[in-house]
Amino acid sequence: MAYNHFSLSDIDTKFNIKHRKISFLPNDFKEIIADKRLLDELSDAIGMPLASEKAKSELIVKPVLMALRRNNIDKISIFSGYTFDVDKEKKLMGRCDFMIANEPYLEEVTSPMFCMVEAKKDALEDGFGQCAAELYATKIFNERKNIVYPAIYGCITTGFSWVFLKLENNIILIEPFYIPLELKNPNKILSVLQWIVEQYQK
Repeated sequence: MAYNHFSLSDIDTKFNIKHRKISFLPNDFKEIIADKRLLDELSDAIGMPLASEKAKSELIVKPVLMALRRNNIDKISIFSGYTFDVDKEKKLMGRCDFMIANEPYLEEVTSPMFCMVEAKKDALEDGFGQCAAELYATKIFNERKNIVYPAIYGCITTGFSWVFLKLENNIILIEPFYIPLELKNPNKILSVLQWIVEQYQK
């Protein structure tokens, strides 16, 4: 059973992790301005067919995450398609679309703090269980290394729409306000991602 086979009800019944749709993102963010490289890459995407998950991953999601890394070059590492087998007995296994670790220049994940799920067929809600399972696996993984974060964050994205999640005190919080990404103005998404990174720098 891979991460993408979990539902939110599975997370509740198997692991006693409840979920609530509650806003946890702040109302105001320090605005992060997209650099020219990201704007050029997203501009190139405008003229490309973006119907497939792979296309949106390569042409939208990855450029945004790489821009985040450029803004935090000595703080984080970003992993794509990382196999994250944490607990076979609990079926917490599989490949994560993207993960962010709270250390720079890593070859393997050692301190993950953010998991991203790419929505299948643009159905964001279908990714809630997968993202919740990855967040719970991340919590277990970190605790085994004596790394305790107050919260673990994640998101599900179609590329054009992003919904953020947070695991805190064995409760999955689901942000009810989905955030759009405009190819000509990705600043809001960059600002949210930067805010999450900064939660681990305090």
